Amino acid sequence: MGSIKGQKHNPYIEGKYGHLNPNDVVFTPDWLAKQIVDMFPIEGKVLEPCKGEGAFLQYLPADADWCEIAEGKNFYDYNEKVDWIVTNPPYSDYNRFLDHSFDLADNIVLLVPVAKMFKSMGTLQKIYDYGGFVEIHTLPSSKAGFPFGFPSAVYFLKRGYKGETKIKMLDGISFKARK
Repeated sequence: MGSIKGQKHNPYIEGKYGHLNPNDVVFTPDWLAKQIVDMFPIEGKVLEPCKGEGAFLQYLPADADWCEIAEGKNFYDYNEKVDWIVTNPPYSDYNRFLDHSFDLADNIVLLVPVAKMFKSMGTLQKIYDYGGFVEIHTLPSSKAGFPFGFPSAVYFLKRGYKGETKIKMLDGISFKARK
């Protein structure tokens, strides 16, 4: 059975999920999903557009809606307005995902590699046209068990936001000082 380096066995890599890009199948650990959901005042109509194994969904309000392409509910077919989107999105189709999220939600919380979020001035312009970054919480990818070496962050984006951005290390993550 196959797996992604650094993660437990990943059922998306084979079987009925074999058609998905392995780079889009990076599961969020339950402890991290809970910590992320607990950081924000998530209420109203909520969507988890990339449910996967349901790490975020289990901590979101009970009436939260979800999409999962492997279960026949494609996010790009979802057109209802929502108050919040909370997810770990697909990385190979990131720009399209971001555009559709901006069309649907007033508040967006994403767990994404830093390099993906800040990859181009075009992406940043798109974010600032939408509103902006309210908060950025950084974490080393190795702490989350992700199969790549890039640092990641939790980004809170808000429609129409023009204030300052708070940047901090995700709670509970520590580094040893260099000597």
